[in-house]
Amino acid sequence: MSLANNHTRDFGDEGRLSSMTVLTQAGIHNSGLEGHFASWQVKGKQIGMIAFAPFRGANNPLDIKTAQETVRAFKAEHDVVLVSMHMGAEGEQATRVTFAEEYFHGENRGDVVLFSRSMVEAGADLILGHGPHVPRALELYQGRLIAYSLGNFCTYYGINVRGKNGLAPILNVTLYDDGEFKSGQIISARQMRPNGPILDPSHAAARLMADLTRMDFPETPLEISTTGLISVKASAAQE
Repeated sequence: MSLANNHTRDFGDEGRLSSMTVLTQAGIHNSGLEGHFASWQVKGKQIGMIAFAPFRGANNPLDIKTAQETVRAFKAEHDVVLVSMHMGAEGEQATRVTFAEEYFHGENRGDVVLFSRSMVEAGADLILGHGPHVPRALELYQGRLIAYSLGNFCTYYGINVRGKNGLAPILNVTLYDDGEFKSGQIISARQMRPNGPILDPSHAAARLMADLTRMDFPETPLEISTTGLISVKASAAQE
């Protein structure tokens, strides 16, 4: 679980540390506090996760050079490295990737494309984005999957869940042993107050992410079906 976001200190540093303690006691690996990373084993492979956010006390994605050094060192000790990023502007108007630094309420929320690609170049195998509160495109970069935003999933009152803000994609990904992307699926759900997220038979989240992927990354060798199945295009797989 990522604890790197703009609400992780709503109850101060003590609140974040308390969350870390409770999660750890429950057996849930977590990262977010600067210098704190998750590490565990799956089927004999060492897996690691580093969570970044451009906020006080978190691993800083705005300092890309240091972030790359951190990921590179982590990769030297792990077979597969996951990177979580809480970055980007917010709201229904923020579904498109800008390929530039994004701002929200005057805060620099970073350049998500530059950061994500830099992390892959440093050794990250899967990038999981969140922060914009709406789904965004997927990209396959150097064989590694980047999800630029998975939007909201299960949020409390006070968070807008109308329209695209209510789309709640679940990303299921299969990687090869070396971390390269093999296949995946966007499982579409939708937040329905007061009942929480429910599965969406219309596959709205998957269809939106497929459209955004085609618009923002027309050269990426990914195919996303109308039901959310993610695959590498046959022509790219043969190369």
